Parts: sequence; C-alpha cells; structure tokens
Amino acid sequence: MLQDLKARWSLPKGHIESGETAKQTAVREVSEETNLKSLKIISQLDKIHFFYRLNGKLIFMTNFIFLIESTDLSEKLQTEEDVPWIVDVQWFEAEQAYDILEYKATKVILREAINRIKKWYKI
Repeated sequence: MLQDLKARWSLPKGHIESGETAKQTAVREVSEETNLKSLKIISQLDKIHFFYRLNGKLIFMTNFIFLIESTDLSEKLQTEEDVPWIVDVQWFEAEQAYDILEYKATKVILREAINRIKKWYKI
C-alpha cells in the first residue's frame, strides 16, 4: 500500500497512457510506485468511479482494480523519488490493510480480494 502526503493509505493507481490497456496500466503503475518488477495479474476485481478536484476543476475518474501477485519475493518495496506524492510504501497483512484504508469503496474491493484468496487457498 502507498501512503500519501496527507498520511492516507491507498492502493497504487494512475492514468492509462495512449496505447495501453487497463491491465498494462495496472502493472506499470504498481511497478513505478513500488519498485516491484515481477508482477502478474491474477484477476480484475472491480472498478471505482469517483470525482476529485484539480486546479478548481471537478474531474471524474474510473479506477480499474486488479488483484496482482508479486512473483519475486526477494524484490524490495521502495518509494520512487520521481513520485513525490508517495511518502511510504509497505506490505500489510490483509486485515490490517483493510483497517487502515482511507476510502470505503476501496475497502469493499479489498474485502472481495481477501475473500477470493481465502477461497482459492482454502484458508
């Protein structure tokens, strides 16, 4: 998870670049914001629609949320210097991540991811 300048924890996200699919964007953004390179999409979870303000304008955004696996456990998380809005990046246990997430819609999707993982691995 990523911590922003206001100490809020959230998931990696970003804008789809020209020629990219939502899946390609998800992998690129997670890689850019966490420094993880060995990533594999497991499934698409859902999408979140929301509004935010930028320079006095109301912007509508859709985030496509994917369950992504880091396939190289030796890779270290780190904040990229060229992503100034990220203060920290950390792994959390699933329930702790759920508890500290800032946004309700993201919590709903994380709960779905936790349930899928428990079902797949019979936890």
